[in-house]
Amino acid sequence: MIGLGIVLAVIGAILSFAVSDMIEGVDLTMIGYILMAAGAVAFLIGLVQTMMGRSARSSTVVQDNAGTRTVESETELPPREV
Repeated sequence: MIGLGIVLAVIGAILSFAVSDMIEGVDLTMIGYILMAAGAVAFLIGLVQTMMGRSARSSTVVQDNAGTRTVESETELPPREV
């Protein structure tokens, strides 16, 4: 997702700042700005997913008849692959 965000932002920047062609009924500058915004959103979503994957934990909790809870094990999960 991070790579997609970067690609969208680069294509948007090229359309906004480097292309001077005119297509009737199409504003390439505005399309470039929209692509740059979509790229920024995709990049941020990718960063959030990456950070959440690193902080994931797994634990097993057992509750007996008396209502006492005990943690059997707690392990760090490896980061999720994107």
